[in-house]
Amino acid sequence: MMATSNRNTAPLRQRLRAFTMRRGFTLVELLIATMSGLIIAAAAFLLARNSSSFFQSEAGITTAQFSSMLGFSRLQEDVRRAAMMSSPNIVGDPMRCGSVAGWPAGMAELAGVRIEQGGSVIRHAADHTLSVVNGTNPDALIIGGLFGSTEHFAIQAMSEDGSGGFTILLQNDGAMIRAKLGAGAGAAALNQLFRVGRILRLQDGEGRSAYGVISGVNTGGTFVVLSVANSPTLPIRSTAGTCGCSPPCEGDLVNPVVRMLYDVRKVDEATYPQYAGLYVKASRGAAAVGTHAGITQAPRTELIRVELDASGAEIVDTLEILAEYAVDFKLGMSTATPGPPPDNVPVITYYNLDDPAIAAIAGPLAAGTSPQRVRSLQIRLGIRAARRDRAVAITNPADGGFFRFDLGIDGAGNPRGFARVRTLVADVALPNQTGVSW
Repeated sequence: MMATSNRNTAPLRQRLRAFTMRRGFTLVELLIATMSGLIIAAAAFLLARNSSSFFQSEAGITTAQFSSMLGFSRLQEDVRRAAMMSSPNIVGDPMRCGSVAGWPAGMAELAGVRIEQGGSVIRHAADHTLSVVNGTNPDALIIGGLFGSTEHFAIQAMSEDGSGGFTILLQNDGAMIRAKLGAGAGAAALNQLFRVGRILRLQDGEGRSAYGVISGVNTGGTFVVLSVANSPTLPIRSTAGTCGCSPPCEGDLVNPVVRMLYDVRKVDEATYPQYAGLYVKASRGAAAVGTHAGITQAPRTELIRVELDASGAEIVDTLEILAEYAVDFKLGMSTATPGPPPDNVPVITYYNLDDPAIAAIAGPLAAGTSPQRVRSLQIRLGIRAARRDRAVAITNPADGGFFRFDLGIDGAGNPRGFARVRTLVADVALPNQTGVSW
């Protein structure tokens, strides 16, 4: 009997085993597997999204850091040129030849440094809505000195042109050869250096300086020829009496003088079309109303550098952007004033950012200021990231640190969030004003 039972059950086990091997997954197993896959996929997606967002945020602040360092380095180099081969205060300069009466407005304000507290906002109020939101008030700075060269140029001959102006032929000496070859642009480099509208300084054999305005330059002949405007009149010995050169003034020296403005603004696209691409925004047509439009970008401002002519007007084709997305530009300074006798050791005074006394020292010359006493500038430059990286503000610490910039509210009333800020600070000496005691 037992043998018979084993023979009957063996095929049954085999059939059950074969059936089990052939059957599919149950519905419960499929649901569990699907849910597990979705959870893993969602986790991977979230990780990838967060990683991408973090990467973009870090890339943005890295770009801001790089931009701030480049712009800051360029700014410091320019500041060191303040009063170079120029005057630290043209109104009070004892080495100035002639009077400043009748000079153009910009020329009459020639100084090594001029600080305009809140000047960026005053000059470009419409560009600084976010400055108001963030409680910032960027300054403006004007530097007077020699830019683009370090050379004096010797005169070959100088004569009156019959209209009250002068014609100056420059020698083909080492300085001229270096100027022609230095930029590798020959005549183009000289036309740039002796730009029409720039101030021209003429230093006579006794070291006294006369000033005029360049009205023309001709680089096509044997000698570079400069034309000096008849107004204001360039002082010469016969008219000034005690200073100035005596034509033909051979061997006396000339050099161009530049007034350079630095401020924070949105570059006007109509005036400077070469920068219009910075402000191009994505758009969509009426037929695509339901499509994704992306985050509305906040208004932006840049730290710019632009040359001023003798009247104080901007020379349009000289504007440069030193740092994009600039949001903070503040200036402090140190001064040296004569100490008490008998030693007369100079007294050094430091003025922090936003100190109201700065305006009385480094403000407009017409107000009787003394910018020649400035010995160094303290500069603070803040650059924000191009995009926001968080929706919540970080309260500034007690030391006044500036880490987040509020991007304001868009046209629909939605907060744009906050962008990180990189801030650089430096003290820059003014070597060309060292030792000025008047």
